[in-house]
Amino acid sequence: MKNNLFYFFILIFQFYFSNAQLNNSDTDKLSKLLTKKVNELRANLDKVPLKNNEDLAKAAKLHSIYTAKKGKLNHTQTGTNFPKPKDRVANYNKTFDIVGENILYSKPVRLPLSGSAINKLALEMFRSWKNSPGHYANMIFDDFTYSGFGFEYSPKSKRIFATHIFGKKGYVVPKQLSGNAFSIKEADKSCVELVGNKSNVIVNMGNSITIEDDEIFIKHHSLKTIKETIDKPSDGLAIDLVERDQLSCFKDNTLDISPIYEGVMLKPVFHNQLFSKNLSKNKKRLIASLGKVPEHLKGKSVSPNIILIKEGKKCGYAAPSYIPSRKYDLKFVDPIVFEPEIQLKTEGVMGVNMVEFNFDADKTNPTSIPTIPFQVEKLHSVDIKSYTSVDGNEEYNDKLHKARAIYIEKFVRQNVNNENLPIHVYAKENWDLCYYQLEITGLDEILSNDKTEIRNHIKKERNGNWKRFLEQQRQSKAIFYQYGDWLESSTLHLNYNLVDALLTSNYDLANKALAKMYKNDNSNLFLYEEFIVDYLFDKEELVQNVAALLLKNIDYYDLDNVVYFVRNWLSKPETLSKSAQKNLLNLYNMTSRKLLRHWDSSLDDFSKVLHPKKVEPLFNNYKSKDQVNPIFLNFHMTSIDYYGQINYNKKIEESFDFITDYFRKKALTIEDDIALSLFFNRWSSYHLTTELLGRRFKNKTLNEDASFILAKTYVANNEDMSSLIGIHKKALKFNKQRWCEWIDRDFQNLRNESVKNLYCKTCKN
Repeated sequence: MKNNLFYFFILIFQFYFSNAQLNNSDTDKLSKLLTKKVNELRANLDKVPLKNNEDLAKAAKLHSIYTAKKGKLNHTQTGTNFPKPKDRVANYNKTFDIVGENILYSKPVRLPLSGSAINKLALEMFRSWKNSPGHYANMIFDDFTYSGFGFEYSPKSKRIFATHIFGKKGYVVPKQLSGNAFSIKEADKSCVELVGNKSNVIVNMGNSITIEDDEIFIKHHSLKTIKETIDKPSDGLAIDLVERDQLSCFKDNTLDISPIYEGVMLKPVFHNQLFSKNLSKNKKRLIASLGKVPEHLKGKSVSPNIILIKEGKKCGYAAPSYIPSRKYDLKFVDPIVFEPEIQLKTEGVMGVNMVEFNFDADKTNPTSIPTIPFQVEKLHSVDIKSYTSVDGNEEYNDKLHKARAIYIEKFVRQNVNNENLPIHVYAKENWDLCYYQLEITGLDEILSNDKTEIRNHIKKERNGNWKRFLEQQRQSKAIFYQYGDWLESSTLHLNYNLVDALLTSNYDLANKALAKMYKNDNSNLFLYEEFIVDYLFDKEELVQNVAALLLKNIDYYDLDNVVYFVRNWLSKPETLSKSAQKNLLNLYNMTSRKLLRHWDSSLDDFSKVLHPKKVEPLFNNYKSKDQVNPIFLNFHMTSIDYYGQINYNKKIEESFDFITDYFRKKALTIEDDIALSLFFNRWSSYHLTTELLGRRFKNKTLNEDASFILAKTYVANNEDMSSLIGIHKKALKFNKQRWCEWIDRDFQNLRNESVKNLYCKTCKN
C-alpha cells in the first residue's frame, strides 16, 4: 500500500477588494458547483463519480485556514501537527489509504458573493485546476472515490483560498483479535536508531517462520542474534496472517489500512515469554511458539508475516520468502583394506548369543529372571560381564558386582548341563561407560577429576538426568559362544571365521574375514553390540579393516557404537598405522555428518561429535597446496556443520571460504553453478547466488533450475527490483506451469504489482 500524493498549486494574480466574510451558505454552494463540474468531467471519461466526504472536507478546511493565514500556497504545513495532506486526513479519518490534494487561491473578490458571482468563481476555479496537468490528474485519477472541499477567505489579500482533497478508502480486514493492535504503536523516527543495522536480521526472522498443525513457530539459527535484537521487556514479535484472497487477480490487493498490520494480527509475544519458552534442543537456537491460527482462518491459505516490536512500537515488518538450499554431499573416499594371505576356516566358534540382567541399585538379584531363547549344546565358553554403577562406595561396589557375577554364574550353570564349560567373569564398576557418558553429555572438564569427585558429581544428579545412565551402567550380561562347523558356501562363512578369530585372538584371520566382508556386497556384521565393542572395536590390529567395513554400510550399524569406536581411536592415533588413521578420519566425517544432519541437532547427538579442533592436526596431514585431498575437503564440510550448530562465525567463514574456493575452481557446467548456489543459500549468502547466476542471466546461459533458483533468491537479497520482472519472465519462459505453481504457493510475491500483473495475465487467463 503506497501513498500516491499529487501536490500542485496555482497562482492567479488579479485584484479586487471587499471587507465582508465568506458564509457557510456560499461555501456549500461553491462545493456543490465544483463537485458537479468535476463529476461531469469524470463521467465524460467513464470514471466513477466522486462522493462527498465530511472528513475530507474537514481536512480541506483545515488546510485552507492555514494557507489563508500564511497568505501563500504550499502543500506542507510547518509548525503544526499535520505537515502532510495524509496527516490532515488521518486526523479525522484513518481509513483513507490514498490521498491527493489540489489547492489554489482566487483573484481578489468582493463579498458578500451574489449567485452569479459564485457560479463564475466556481467556473474559474474548475478551469484553473483543469488546465493544470497535475491538478487535472488528481481530478480524473481512477483510484479516487471520495472528495471534500474547504474554503477560507483572507481579509488581508481579499482572496478565497481553496483546497480540494481526494481520497480512496483502504481495506479493513475483518475479525481482528484486537481493536487497537494490542496497543502497539506506529513506527516513528526512533525506530531507525532502535533497529540500527539489523534489517537483514528482520528478513531472516521472516524466513524463519513456519506453521505446524495451526501453530506458528519461529525457528532461528542464532539465539544470540535474536536476543541482541529483542533486548528489552517491551520488545517482542507478533505474527500478521495474510490470506491468499487478499492478493487476488483483477482487483486491488486488500491489505489492511492499519499502520501496524496488513492481515489478522496475533497477540504479540514479548521478550520474557519468548525466551523463557525456547523449545530448541540446541540452546544456540531459538524455537518458540508465536501463537495459533485463529479459528476463522483455519483451513485457508495464509502466510505468516512477522512484526518486530521495539519499545512497544512496530519497528520492522517482513514477509517470508522460501529459498532453495542444499549441502554438498561428502566426497567418496575409497578405504584402504588389508587382506592377509591365509586360509579361512570351516569349523570353530561360530555363534554368539547374549542374555541381559538388569539390576536395581544395591540389589544382587535382577529385576526379572531372564530366559535362554537358544540351544545351549556345543558351547565353547561363556563370558559374564557384571557391573555396578559408579555412584556408590568403591568397597561396597566391589562386593556388589561380585555378588551379581555369582548370581549370573549360578544361573548359567543351572541352565547348561556342562560342568567343564569355561566361564570367564569380568566384574567391576562400569567406569568405561561412565567416561563415555560424561564425554557425550559435554562434561569433558569433569573427566580430568579423580574418581571421588566424579562420584560426588553423579550422586547429585542420580535422581535426575543421570538416572537412565546409571541404569545402563548396572546392566550385566552373560555371553554364550557356540562351537560347530559349517560349509564354505554358508552365507555366514565370513562371520563365523570372524567370531572364531576374535575369541582366539587370531588377528590375521580376523583381518582376512573383515577384508572379505568388505569386498562381498552382501556381507555385514551380525554380531551382538556387546561382542563388537569388547572383541572387535578395541583391537588396534583391526582398526583399519573395521573402519573400512563400517564405511561400506554405516547405516547398518548402531550409530552410538560407531561413534564410540571413532572417538576411542582418534584419542590415541599414534598407536595406528597411516592407513588405519585415514579410514578412521573418513569414518569421523561420515558419522559426524549423520549426527549433525538436522538443523536443530539435539544436545545428545551434538555432544557425540568429537570437536573438530581435536582432530584437525590429523586432517592437516592431508592438506596440500597443489591439490585438495577429498578427506580434507570432507573435514571442512563436516566442520562447517559443527560450527554452524554453535554459531562460531570465524570457523564457519573459514570452512565456507575453503569449500567455496574448491567448488568455484571445479565449476565447469551450469549444474556446478547450481550446486554452488544452493550451498551459498544454505549459509544465507544470497548475494553470492545472485552474483553467480546473475552473470548467467546476463549472458543468457541459464537453464530452468538455475533460473528458478535465481528468481527465488533475488527477492530475499533485496536486490534492485528493476531486474526482477525480467528474471521472472525468464523462469516463466522455461516452464509456465512450474512458475505459476510457485507464485501461487508463495503468493506474497504478488505484493509486487509487476509480478502480480504477469501472474494474472499468464496464469489466470
